[in-house]
Amino acid sequence: MASKILMGDMPELMENILKHLNNEIDSLYSCALVNRHWCKMSIPILWKDPFSIKRRSLFIPIYFSSFGENEKLIIKECLKELGINIEFSKLLFDYASFLKVLYTHQLADKVREWMCLKLDNPYLHYYDSRTTPLISLLFKLFLENGAILHEFGLEFLRFELEIFHSLEQICNFTQDSNIYLST
Repeated sequence: MASKILMGDMPELMENILKHLNNEIDSLYSCALVNRHWCKMSIPILWKDPFSIKRRSLFIPIYFSSFGENEKLIIKECLKELGINIEFSKLLFDYASFLKVLYTHQLADKVREWMCLKLDNPYLHYYDSRTTPLISLLFKLFLENGAILHEFGLEFLRFELEIFHSLEQICNFTQDSNIYLST
């Protein structure tokens, strides 16, 4: 019986077990390394709320690798001006499509945190305009890659997110979501 569970013959049971590990990031990462089936079940859970406070920002380049060549050139140019070189990796999953929880202030915070790490500058100004194109591109990625949010928090930041040009896109993006607005 145990071998059938490990081999994936009982996917509903396995999915329930993994969902209960929701806040146990290290355990979910360990599960993702067991075999392909566990990996396919663990990765969506790990990537549904990557911008939460309890996670470090080292995952940001993974999202950058999801872009097409035009966007990658924009990212390289933005980062090159700051002295940051980036290499894009080949991805195993469409990580952006797994997103279920997004608060714009957390997205902005993680991009800034990642830039601070790359620049070795812990004091990047909160509203630094150099982060704006990267944040806007990431938001656009989530819209275009089919992420269906369950929670969406919009904080009116000092910069404008260019991708809010289409109310129809936002409505599709936040289908059946809890939407939180703050100023």
